[in-house]
Amino acid sequence: MGSSIKGRVFASAAGLACCLGGLQAYANASTVAGIVIQKARQFGFRAVTLQAGGSIVLSNEEATAVHHAYIEADGIRRDFGDQAPGSRTTLVFSQRGDFLVLCGVHPKMTLAVHVD
Repeated sequence: MGSSIKGRVFASAAGLACCLGGLQAYANASTVAGIVIQKARQFGFRAVTLQAGGSIVLSNEEATAVHHAYIEADGIRRDFGDQAPGSRTTLVFSQRGDFLVLCGVHPKMTLAVHVD
């Protein structure tokens, strides 16, 4: 590998490390674990893991479809109401456990959430 290519690889790796470091700093400063896109009548992830007290943001990226997120788990039922296209809803997970986020409009939409 020529020195020019090695230099570009190193610069790219250093830039990536810098960006990831910034992302880690942001993650530590915020309780938001991430954004989960809702599109094509499905969640962008099948499962996520986060720390107790953390949250995820559901972002309805549909052009016309409404979603209706809710959680059912061991005696817990939390309803987040209708989510219009383009809207975002924050789900906070204050206790440890395994939860299933469902869509009342689209029954095949499921998102498993593990909270440490």
